[in-house]
Amino acid sequence: MKRIFVFIIVGLVMFGVGFGGGLALGRSMASGESAPPDAKKVAEPGPIVPIGEFTSNLAGSGKHVISFTVSLEALNAKAAEAISAAGWLLRIKNEILLIVKDKIYEDLTSAEGALQFSEEIKRALNAQLPEIRGEAPVVRVLFETFVLQ
Repeated sequence: MKRIFVFIIVGLVMFGVGFGGGLALGRSMASGESAPPDAKKVAEPGPIVPIGEFTSNLAGSGKHVISFTVSLEALNAKAAEAISAAGWLLRIKNEILLIVKDKIYEDLTSAEGALQFSEEIKRALNAQLPEIRGEAPVVRVLFETFVLQ
């Protein structure tokens, strides 16, 4: 009998705490308070330039193939315009193909490996492309699809 009474009391207390917390949270959200001043501010994404789909054999002893679609996040509209120019677009595609040819299957099977691959592409492209007001034109390399076989 005491056990049932204890469970009922504990249940009522937990219900009260949950209900009270929900009310307090609801009131704070309804009052229109903005985010706390120490909230992380996220920069808006820059213009996105689709580069295309790539399919290539990977280096190494196995017969592995990679297929992925790449887009580049540009610094600004001027950088996006420069990247989209026909001559630069061909150089970008060539550079990406040369980078992927040196990769082995084990390099790319993890998320960390894919991130390193995107950073390597970004560094190589920023080394080739002209700077825009002293800054690198490519902010991020974005994979729209990424398949390893």
